[in-house]
Amino acid sequence: MQKFDTYPFLNTDWNSIHLEILENALFTGDSSWYYPQIISPYNRLYFIMDGEIYLENERGRQILRSGHIYLVPAFSCYTYGCPSTVRKFYIHFNMELLPGVDLFSRLETIRQLPCEASLLENIFAELKKESLSGLLHLKAIFWQILYEFFINAASSADYLDRFKGFYRQKQILEYLSANLHAGLRIQDIAEDLHTPSHILSRSFRQDTGQGLKEYMELLLLQKARNLLLHTNMPITEIAETLGFSDPFYFSRFFKKAEHISPREYRKVRF
Repeated sequence: MQKFDTYPFLNTDWNSIHLEILENALFTGDSSWYYPQIISPYNRLYFIMDGEIYLENERGRQILRSGHIYLVPAFSCYTYGCPSTVRKFYIHFNMELLPGVDLFSRLETIRQLPCEASLLENIFAELKKESLSGLLHLKAIFWQILYEFFINAASSADYLDRFKGFYRQKQILEYLSANLHAGLRIQDIAEDLHTPSHILSRSFRQDTGQGLKEYMELLLLQKARNLLLHTNMPITEIAETLGFSDPFYFSRFFKKAEHISPREYRKVRF
């Protein structure tokens, strides 16, 4: 006799959460490290090793001190500064729960965890190896850290509820992930999904609290930010890749949202 107790959840949902590390570095700086009113297009992990920095918005100033790991959620707006000196290891990453929907992007505040010196020693030891075993160990370390932050966030009773509507719109999100460009219209999506456009738009707003057109522009802006910060593509090529008719239209679109030009934005790397 043979018996199999299967767990389909592991097969179907294992790859539903996608972690992408965009940039990392060990940084040493002083009071010249100052960036006003930055909307981060990705999540930031800050391991503060020595000194401190501050992040400030309309709610006040938060000091990030040594001995802690801090998670700064994607799309949050802060002024970043250093009162004196700082030494930190940072990781910029996206963690998609659904296409275009980051797991931490709906956090309203910076989160922190304690950071033992031995944790950083393990991280740097594995980074220096540049080996497959080291990479697997680093993945295990980072996933554990992100798990701790997630459990901390999920302790808020309504946090996971904020994603339920996006799950109901999974078909549209997957369509946008594969087809989004500057010329895409809601009517195009409606025709391809065989749904009247007014029903498509109304359903999306009811489930997510956002208009479909506005959400498409946010996704397009997110793609633009990532291409500007993490590739060396010329701006004209980025405009073409995103489906803009010319780089001037792309620049106007970008500047309307970010209040600086794509060229100026590209210099904001910290």
